[in-house]
Amino acid sequence: MDIKLKSIKYSIGAEVAAFVVVWLCIMCAAGSAVFLLYYHDTINNKGYYDTYQYKNEFSTLVSNVLEFNVKLKSEANIRSSGDAKDVVKSNLQRYYLLKKSLSDMVNFAYYFKNTQTGEVFTNIKTGDAIALIKKQPTVVYYNQWTYEPDYRFDHNIGQMLTEAPYEVYAAVIEPLKPGDEFYDSYINFTKAKTVSTYVAILLVSSTILMFLSFIYLVVVTGRREKGGKIALSFTDRIYTDVYSVLVFIAAVISVAIVTSMSYSLHNQVIMFIVALVFGIDILIGLSYVLSMIRQIKSGQIFSNTLCYKIFDLCFNGKTFKVWTLLLLIGYGVINGILFVAAADANSDEGFIVAVFLLIPFNTAAIYFAAKSLLSLTHIMEATQEISTGNLDYALDNSQMSVAFSGFAKNIRSIQGGMKKAVAEAIKGERMKTDLIANVSHDLKTPLTSIINYVDLLKKEDLNNGEADKYVYILEEKSARLKQLIEDLIEASKASSGNVNVHAEKVDLHELVIQACGEYEERIKKAELDIHVNDDDKKTFVSADGKHMWRIVENLLSNVVKYSMPHSRVYINIGESELYGLLTIKNISANPLDIPPEQLTERFVRGDASRTTEGSGLGLSIAQSLTNIQGGRFKIEIDGDLFKVMVEIPLWLRE
Repeated sequence: MDIKLKSIKYSIGAEVAAFVVVWLCIMCAAGSAVFLLYYHDTINNKGYYDTYQYKNEFSTLVSNVLEFNVKLKSEANIRSSGDAKDVVKSNLQRYYLLKKSLSDMVNFAYYFKNTQTGEVFTNIKTGDAIALIKKQPTVVYYNQWTYEPDYRFDHNIGQMLTEAPYEVYAAVIEPLKPGDEFYDSYINFTKAKTVSTYVAILLVSSTILMFLSFIYLVVVTGRREKGGKIALSFTDRIYTDVYSVLVFIAAVISVAIVTSMSYSLHNQVIMFIVALVFGIDILIGLSYVLSMIRQIKSGQIFSNTLCYKIFDLCFNGKTFKVWTLLLLIGYGVINGILFVAAADANSDEGFIVAVFLLIPFNTAAIYFAAKSLLSLTHIMEATQEISTGNLDYALDNSQMSVAFSGFAKNIRSIQGGMKKAVAEAIKGERMKTDLIANVSHDLKTPLTSIINYVDLLKKEDLNNGEADKYVYILEEKSARLKQLIEDLIEASKASSGNVNVHAEKVDLHELVIQACGEYEERIKKAELDIHVNDDDKKTFVSADGKHMWRIVENLLSNVVKYSMPHSRVYINIGESELYGLLTIKNISANPLDIPPEQLTERFVRGDASRTTEGSGLGLSIAQSLTNIQGGRFKIEIDGDLFKVMVEIPLWLRE
């Protein structure tokens, strides 16, 4: 499963798009959920007359009509009631309010009848009122003993029906006409019922897409196409505990803002502000979660906390001093004294003085702590740069606090010592290379004279068998010495990079076949069986033909010198995605009790007794020439099996 997740392709554009999609999906899902919760009464009922909102409004209207006609009756009745002035005033206000609201009702019809007196109250002016009301599907009947169980039976209704024997018929007349709250509520019900299906689909699809996008973000966050390390963003530099506190504070502020506006959510401007605050919270929260995931992946979720840093600095670091502990204790004691003084102040003046002392004191403490943490950040950046090889990174002592000035001085001392050591090593390597080049050049001139005199001696008629033998030995040894000097010069140039490279299209298969042909006589003499295997005979590499020839020549020379007689040598030619591959395997005649990387050092030979030919420079030269052409050179040893692999960039230009 882990391999499948790692195989997901990454791109910055896709990560940004996934982040935006998650944010939008959360906003859509939250908005959809709020809508469905707000209109849950509409969604859970088939028709408008089944909703709690309708039944509540209907019961309230019945109660208002009873109160208006039975209890309040008229302005004159209220004034002659004999109640206190404030009660009369309140009842008059209630009377006028009910009169206005009932006169605005278009679709509500009622019929009240006192069964004892025959007194009737109705808002139906023409026709048979009871027959009209009873025809409506929403008709409701009340009396002293009967009420509709599905409707809210208001306490006022029960009390008024108990005081007088009334029969109540009420209904909403269909079809509904515009002009009152029943019509408006019905229109809103119809719209909400229609939209709710699409909102539910939006909620489900947003939730699914959100989870898929979030899983993608979890997998790819911190990943980069090149390199295996987790790439951290600027928010990941914030201490984890500090970051968590900041996010919590932002959440508390958001809740406070929304709570203060909760009574005005019907206002579109307020709704926009609440949505904006929620959207910002989602951005902050999502960034926080992804930051925590990146830090978990990089293994620094706990080490990147302020508490951990302070603990590590005080108890594990070498910068801890006794006065640091005393300073922390003193800070706590002074703060405690000032807090107690402010809490127990008997006067406003004492409280103000304590607070004014507390604020500057803590401000100064925060300033010095922040400066110390900033100094620590500069020191950590400097050590990071030095660890990557940037020995010229400047650590500014003027930005260091007193607590870390000694630490910064020690870092600069280490930096200076490393620069000096590197400079000495480079100087020594350069002197060694120059010495080899100069000595080789100085030896080349007298050696040329020796070779010339040997040629002259060969032309003389010595008539002496022993003398001819000595001349032959001189010729052989001087030729070997000449080859050694040339190898020394070439090794010096190759290791220092002082070699010109002219990249061209080189057929690796043809080059190897030609070299094998050149070495055919020596191979037969060494009693070796060469097998050349090639996956593609046309393997073209981008290389310098002269240098490639020298690499192959040195490798074949190494095979001829050190292979076990009567053994096979395998030469494989192929290619990978970016490189042409040359692999040579042979069985060593002598035990290879030596690390593979040591064989590429100059003057090192697999034959520890040094009884065979060779200078110990062939593999070193081959490796250097491979490296300067942008290739890779590797040696593997398995018992007596010697394997060398050369990788040269493929020719990609047409």
